[in-house]
Amino acid sequence: MKRRSFIALAAGGFVYLLDGIAHAVCNPSLVRLFGKGRQLVQSRGGSAPSLGNYFIQWYGHSSFLIHSGSQTKVVADPNFNVTPGIQADAVTVSNDHFTHNNTGAVTGNPVILRGITFRQTWNPIRTSIKDITIVNIPSQRGAGWGGVANSIFVYEMGSLCIAHLGNIGHLLTAEQEKVLQRVDVMMIPIDAMTNLGFEDILTLIEQVKPPIVIPMHYDVAGQGELFAAFANKQYPIRNLDGSQLTLSRATLPKSTEVFVLKHPRTSLFGD
Repeated sequence: MKRRSFIALAAGGFVYLLDGIAHAVCNPSLVRLFGKGRQLVQSRGGSAPSLGNYFIQWYGHSSFLIHSGSQTKVVADPNFNVTPGIQADAVTVSNDHFTHNNTGAVTGNPVILRGITFRQTWNPIRTSIKDITIVNIPSQRGAGWGGVANSIFVYEMGSLCIAHLGNIGHLLTAEQEKVLQRVDVMMIPIDAMTNLGFEDILTLIEQVKPPIVIPMHYDVAGQGELFAAFANKQYPIRNLDGSQLTLSRATLPKSTEVFVLKHPRTSLFGD
């Protein structure tokens, strides 16, 4: 079976899986999310404290802390550079490379949400971790990796929708594009070596048109600068002084902008 045909089939199965559930996450295309459907992963409830800041913090490579206004914490794709001992309520893993799956670095008895199985196939996730709703979408890595599975994670907190593309190695299918149409913040790999090249990255950004694009999956600050210089022909660039970005719907750009977070550290390894 051809690679894009497999992606379309998997994404179609994802839409079918969610068909008819009476709850939407970030997009009306994601309906019937909890309702009568079988919960696939552990859900962790709990009362919410008073609201504070919504923010995301980059730890380097593809590792982020997603922090809700009620202090719920989700770590995406922890790698060996994530400071051991960071506490979180949940951890999401987009693919099974060691730069993305260091779940042992995260403390606090988090729920571990692996987007692919140990057989490298898509593992469907739909759950609520306190006030953050998390779902995933099937995708694949690049041809150089044999087309093994990759998982796009979508997080909804408050009125904000965040997408982490993991190690995506292809343009979006029509089904994936439809699901991601209301994404506010999108993290996308820009190393242009094991994932998409710069031209395809810009094409994928145009497929979604999120207000904020955050480059990730690079280990030397100069890689981010190269991508920013290339993307500047199409989008405004904001170079931030820190690795944390406070979010609110009121401050989202009216059209797509690229936010380059300050690289928190360097690494000798990446994929």
